[in-house]
Amino acid sequence: MLPDMKKYQSNRRRMAWAALAMMIVTTTAVIIDPERMAQADAVLMMMYGSLSALVGAYFGFASNTSSTTTTIHKEDFKVSNNNEGEDYESR
Repeated sequence: MLPDMKKYQSNRRRMAWAALAMMIVTTTAVIIDPERMAQADAVLMMMYGSLSALVGAYFGFASNTSSTTTTIHKEDFKVSNNNEGEDYESR
């Protein structure tokens, strides 16, 4: 177990925001001087892919854990059949 969960979550959040900032800086640098960045194309693509995976994993996990569970009932899925005027349940 982790001794200090609050500090752990805070550090994860900082890491995700730092990675997002690095992605923004890299994108800006490529837009400003594309000829200079062409030499490091493979390295930049690998770095950008890794950082985007890190940011996506954090924000995807954070949004998934903060959402509420929705219960769907059978009655919510009644579909009207306009041709025959009868109702049936979708499957």
